Amino acid sequence: MTDEFVFAAEEDDATTEQEPAQKKWKIAVIDDEASVHNVTKMALTKFTFEGRGIEFIHGYSGAEAKQIFQEHHDIALVLLDVVMENEHSGLDVVRYIREELNNVQTRIVLRTGQPGQAPEKEVISQYDINDYKEKTELTSRKLYTLLYSCLRSYRDIISLDEARKGLEQVIQSSKHVFENTFIDQFAAGVLKQITSILHVDDDAFLGQLNGLAAQEKDNHYRIIAGTGIYSHCVSQCAEDFLPDNFLDTLSEQDAQPKGQYTGDAYMVASKGQTGQKNILYLTGITQQTTLEQHLLELFCDNVLVAFDNLYLKEQLLATQRELVYRLGEAVETRSKETGNHVKRVASISKLMALKAGMSIQDAEVLLHASPLHDLGKIGIPDSILNKPAELDSNEWHVMQTHAQIGYDLLGNSERDILRTGGLISLQHHEKWDGTGYPKGLRGDEIDLCARITSLADVYDALSSDRVYKDAWSEEKVLEYIRKNSGTHFDPKLVDIFFECLGEIKEISANYQDIHGAGSL
Repeated sequence: MTDEFVFAAEEDDATTEQEPAQKKWKIAVIDDEASVHNVTKMALTKFTFEGRGIEFIHGYSGAEAKQIFQEHHDIALVLLDVVMENEHSGLDVVRYIREELNNVQTRIVLRTGQPGQAPEKEVISQYDINDYKEKTELTSRKLYTLLYSCLRSYRDIISLDEARKGLEQVIQSSKHVFENTFIDQFAAGVLKQITSILHVDDDAFLGQLNGLAAQEKDNHYRIIAGTGIYSHCVSQCAEDFLPDNFLDTLSEQDAQPKGQYTGDAYMVASKGQTGQKNILYLTGITQQTTLEQHLLELFCDNVLVAFDNLYLKEQLLATQRELVYRLGEAVETRSKETGNHVKRVASISKLMALKAGMSIQDAEVLLHASPLHDLGKIGIPDSILNKPAELDSNEWHVMQTHAQIGYDLLGNSERDILRTGGLISLQHHEKWDGTGYPKGLRGDEIDLCARITSLADVYDALSSDRVYKDAWSEEKVLEYIRKNSGTHFDPKLVDIFFECLGEIKEISANYQDIHGAGSL
């Protein structure tokens, strides 16, 4: 090309501002004439928009332009020559940006020194561009006007896109958080998702996010989850970590969620339906945009409502679980055992369930259902239940009926814990080789919960005094379990049992019976 790109002489009275140390707007200049690059850069050297200067990216052909857009995904504006290595190089680049890269954010301004080769009306109608200029008409002042217009448009498009992504992140984060059914897991999930919403991992200037979630109990706030510097503060008093101005806010808190910023810290609190307060406290969230503040507040307000609902659900479940434990303990007391037997069996069962790959939720159900394994003994006469000698055949037949009795009491319940307890009651005396009772099930026909509870129950029973026997030595108990792997017990569970034997012993030590209260 022989056309020269020359600005008309005009006095530029634009105010010069000192360029701040912020991320600059990326402007791509694509033209096969070096003079065009030089003049454009010279004219816009002192240009700033919203306190940000310009970073120029230069390309001299359509092929270089495509490479530039592959490497840079945040170009705000491209000043693109139409005719370079061929008569339609610039138009090919436009299609590449819009159609192949699906880039609809970058503002595209075509510039040409030969308008007859690419008529404006035809180009505007057929190509997704934002402006079309002849090089000779772009004076310094008009170039400034063009940049202001294009950068405002790009800024607004990016803001809308960030808002969309942010709301998607809130929705996705809420989904992940609400998958947690236990309040401590829920709180930990909230803190994790707040980190992703604020892009803390992507933008170093935001700093390290530290956060805690706490709930009011007995006029104090107990930390139930923490991240950053608060990750090791679970169960501690939140008042020891909150600034005085936030504590004052808590004392005045009404039923509605109320957020407060101080420096790089943010706290939001709400009062639950039962009067208890839930709080989220975060530090290290400096330099938030208006959008980030809005997303943070929206997310926190929503999860605090869910916090309260989950708390009410846990209260109901806690009541159910306590009743189950007390019922199991009542059965053990009737047979002259202590309630700590069912606690040991329950804890050992949960431990083994998790080691066997059971989900946390299912392991929790097993924890609270296993104490019901001998519930059917309430239908067995005391003369048989507490006989200090070996049972005769008729008495043994009566004793075996406790499995079916327990199932009949619980098996038709719609509650997971009770229904699982009924199934365990029915099957925990079945054996892996099919020689157990009441139905002679074998192998995987026996429910996993029943197989686990059976092993935990036998281990604890053999290790303890009973009305009909003295406690066995540890060596004898372990030898019995090894010997009956594959006959009485699921061999895979026996392997798991010995892998976590140290933890099982700790459980037994933590729930020792009170001296003189009877044995397990």
